[in-house]
Amino acid sequence: MKPLRILHGPVNVGNQPWSLSRAERKLGLRSDVVINYNTWLGYPADRTLSEYGVKSVRNRLRRGGFALGIPASYDVVHYYFGRSFLLWEDWGGTFGKSRWDDRKALLDVRLARAFGLRTFMTLQGCDVRQADRSHAINAITMCREGACPAFATCTTGLDDGRRAMIERLLPLMDRVFYLNPELGRFVAKGDFLPYCNVEIWDQEVSLPDPARRLRVVHAPSNGGIKGTNLLLPVLERLKQRFDFELILIENKPHAEAMALYRGADLAIDQLLAGWYGGFAVELMAMGKPVAAYIREEDRDFVPAAMWDELPVLRIDPRTLEDDLARILSAPGELVAAGRRSRAYVERWHDPMKTARAMARLYRDPSAALDLIQS
Repeated sequence: MKPLRILHGPVNVGNQPWSLSRAERKLGLRSDVVINYNTWLGYPADRTLSEYGVKSVRNRLRRGGFALGIPASYDVVHYYFGRSFLLWEDWGGTFGKSRWDDRKALLDVRLARAFGLRTFMTLQGCDVRQADRSHAINAITMCREGACPAFATCTTGLDDGRRAMIERLLPLMDRVFYLNPELGRFVAKGDFLPYCNVEIWDQEVSLPDPARRLRVVHAPSNGGIKGTNLLLPVLERLKQRFDFELILIENKPHAEAMALYRGADLAIDQLLAGWYGGFAVELMAMGKPVAAYIREEDRDFVPAAMWDELPVLRIDPRTLEDDLARILSAPGELVAAGRRSRAYVERWHDPMKTARAMARLYRDPSAALDLIQS
């Protein structure tokens, strides 16, 4: 059987495309990650077409030429973050401005479809989450005043672009996946997909050490979204009762941040999103316990077995001080929690399992998404 030629892009958000692509290569598939631009996080790609936000004839030709040449080089295109290769959001592009702009942004997708390529989309968060609806349906969400700084911008414009993307781009996909359970409320025909953003077998397992001063790590890429402004005052008060060191990691390239994570005994992830993020998977792969707010109302979007095995230590922003005090008062229990975390990522977040499941879907998009047997 001829090896499939798979393209991931046009962005590498959270390293999900890269980890999946490397696993697909191990299966003998030809899998590339090509991005329109890179960011300060420094996630890798096989090819970066241009610089972020730099409008020039050269960059336009490189991006446009690659996008229109995709059918000559690939059999499958796996898109990310609600974007096509011709939607240049760093130049102000968005869906829903006009039908002419949308037609231009969809040209590479329609061309791929016309040449018989399979098309897939993985949605990752604010690409499809509509702030107005999230605010209306959730008691706890970052989509509110005083949390995410983009809330007003979303409700007065960006949400309309997301709805246009859902209406015009997603119907051109053979399959759609989403990484956060809440996103299932915005995507009528999609499948929940666990993160596969880290090479778990390359991570050295380093369980918590209850014999030393506890090291607590928090890494807010956006403090308003993660709930950092709620967390830090609580931790400051808890320092009067418990002896621990807070390691706050901000504005670090991904590789540098990963090195810092290895010294942690406990990770505190998201307080408002209702699920854990790629950061949590990275820490759990190292054998670290993770605390986060898990929204019970979203459980129907997650495989039942995965939900039942979830090792995340539950915290709630409404009872945050009591919840964290309970965890900090039993440091000896963090070792067992770290072991459960590692076992969980081996079962649910192994890029090789996801790659095998995807390989089946790339050949037959009507097949069931089966990660357990992968």
